[in-house]
This record gives sequence, structure tokens and C-alpha cells, in this order.
Amino acid sequence: MRRIMLYVVCCIGGLSSLPCWSLEVGDAAPNIVAININGGILSLKRTKKTPKVINFFWVECRPCKKELPLLAEKEEQYKNVEFYAVHAEANPDTGDNYEVAAVKQFIASLEGAPKTVALGSPLLKEHYDIKGLPHTVLLSANNRVDGIIRGFNRKTKKQIQAWLEKQ
Repeated sequence: MRRIMLYVVCCIGGLSSLPCWSLEVGDAAPNIVAININGGILSLKRTKKTPKVINFFWVECRPCKKELPLLAEKEEQYKNVEFYAVHAEANPDTGDNYEVAAVKQFIASLEGAPKTVALGSPLLKEHYDIKGLPHTVLLSANNRVDGIIRGFNRKTKKQIQAWLEKQ
């Protein structure tokens, strides 16, 4: 009910181009359809029924460069959890999506990254209520939001670790 009322208020107020709701713990995760940089398509609806860490990143994000290798380490340690890194930012110079080659080059420059890296649309930022990057969403096996982590620092590393230990 709250989301419907927020939508009505936003749209009546003339702010319909802005997201009128926010993703919250317990919500069903919006589907992600993205190009896997190694070929194929990533669709959240078609993933395994396992817990998931979905990290949204940008090739020009300094904290993302530090977080992705850490997530690769966690992926090796927690085999029962699926890890996905999704690029969801438009090129600031052109306004277009980044090319797969640019994301591949970025990933190759890192000490590690999750095995599944995909190039999504900047529209995902709206669907996942992303205000800054990195942005990590922790999902239960049935793709419900267990946690939302904004940024990358000691506190967020502890939050991810605590969640992983419960899986």
C-alpha cells in the first residue's frame, strides 16, 4: 500500500521521472537481464535457487576496484552462494552503455572479480534504487532482498561477511 501511495504522490506532484519507491529488505528482487561479458545472457529469474550477492559497479569507481577482488575471494570461499558483478552505469562522455570490451579491460586490470560479470543497462540503477556505486544487494535463495549495502568500507565488508556466514 505504501508504494502505491508514494507512486501516486510522486506522479501527481509532477515527479514521475524519478523513482517513486525504494527497494527494501524482504522485497522480491527486480529481474536483471544483462549481457555476460564472456558470452550469453544473465537473467536473475533463471539463476539457481541459491543465495546471491549482486554487486553493481562502474569501471571508473575507485571503491569498486577494491571491492571486486574481495568478492572474488569470498566466491571461492562460499561455494553455496552465487556471486554476480553487474556494470550498470552509462558512459559519462556519450550517455550510452559501455561496450563489453571496456568492461572486460577493466576486469582484466583487477586482481580478481566474481566469475560472472555482466553489462547491464543503466536502467537497473532505477530498479534497484542505486544512488551511488558500489552497491551490493544480498538475496535469499528465492530472490528476496536480505540486505542492501551501499559503498565499500570496513563496515560494509563486515556486513557482507556476516551475511555470508549465515548462508
